[in-house]
Amino acid sequence: MLRKRLTLVMTINLYHIMAHIYPFFLPILTIIIRDDILLNYTQTALLAMTSSLVMIPLTVLLGFIGDRLHRWRLELIAVGCILTVSHTFIMFAAPTYGILLVAAVVGGIGASIFHPMALPLLSQEFGEQRNIAHSVNLVFGTIGSIITPLAAINLASRFGWRETSLGFGIFGVAMLPILLVLLYFARKDLQYKPKESVVMDEEIFAVEEGTKKRFNRKLVLAAFTGPVIALLIAQVFRSGIFRILNIFTALIFEDQFLVSELGSSIIMSSILALGGLSALISGFVSKKSGSLRSVIFSKITTTITAVLLVVFVGTLMLTGTAMNTTYLVIAIILFAVLAITFYFGNAPFNSLLAECVPLEVLSTITGVLDSLMSVFSIVLVVFGMIIDEGYSFPYEFVLIIIFALIPLLLFLYVKSKIGLKTPKEVERDRTISYEKMNGSKNE
Repeated sequence: MLRKRLTLVMTINLYHIMAHIYPFFLPILTIIIRDDILLNYTQTALLAMTSSLVMIPLTVLLGFIGDRLHRWRLELIAVGCILTVSHTFIMFAAPTYGILLVAAVVGGIGASIFHPMALPLLSQEFGEQRNIAHSVNLVFGTIGSIITPLAAINLASRFGWRETSLGFGIFGVAMLPILLVLLYFARKDLQYKPKESVVMDEEIFAVEEGTKKRFNRKLVLAAFTGPVIALLIAQVFRSGIFRILNIFTALIFEDQFLVSELGSSIIMSSILALGGLSALISGFVSKKSGSLRSVIFSKITTTITAVLLVVFVGTLMLTGTAMNTTYLVIAIILFAVLAITFYFGNAPFNSLLAECVPLEVLSTITGVLDSLMSVFSIVLVVFGMIIDEGYSFPYEFVLIIIFALIPLLLFLYVKSKIGLKTPKEVERDRTISYEKMNGSKNE
């Protein structure tokens, strides 16, 4: 199914690259910016959180719009891309920290659009193949995450961070015509149409003339079952690890493990590349073994790795051990395993949410989830403040254990409620429910 609609898949994938290059561009470049405009870890976290604060109301609104204007989601994704590219030009001209915050606001507006539009679109268009579609899409997003630290830090070290911002902006403008042409052809591959009625837990929600708005409100409320609420809370806590890996990894290796700026960016990109490879594998594994089973495996291994990371870093700090190559290699391995185990759960989770939520309101629920994750970005400030305090024990790394353990417990709760099914079994049960409903309606 993916090969037959390759234009649609590749269009979303390329936009996903852009969606990961530009929203993380400013936080990552702070490793260079702070030499010109003085920034501590707390201010760095505030810069990253500014975009998230902007996203809190917008992702909910855009998710709702995505369900209503599902045929126009590709065009809205293109608008988001244009906005995120434009914030690099503001960075280029920014004389102060305050103007950098303005750039973060503009970038946040653009970043609000892609995920509540694109992820539900993949789930709705590809059915039981959605696990693979999400895993491939995550690989392309990871490519963007890899490109940003390597290219941005390397170029900024050579030519300056303002010139690098301008260069990224020019690159984005040059890519837009190609992306818009792909979008035109991708529209022809769209097939999903919302059904006129939906089955949820043996209850039938039917659409009648003039009741569309009431139906949508009722269905959105009905979507918030116990398992779905648990999934949302679990993903919110999981997002803490994602943000730490994407915002602080290079800074941690430079400041805590005495690696050069370029070396830190290479380490960060390599770690994220391994995470992307893990995400690709997880799509194929979870298609056969089931989304929830794969997510639980991801959280168990992530929790174990987080504990090992705390023990390792804590021992070094408490004993005042001098850094050497051996310890650096161990740190890189632990961070790499953390990324691998964490990213293994990303594609299965996106598919799992689509398995538990009516597809007709999936964009709305995804928007709510993205908004909650944006609220949770306050943990970046907490993480930065703990590092700035300079405690003898790395309490900031304990946060990673919390961000792994709480989701694991919640996913185990979800398992007790819905059991373990493969994507094929989920789609089969969904089809049977629709057929039963339509049969009773015809009678």
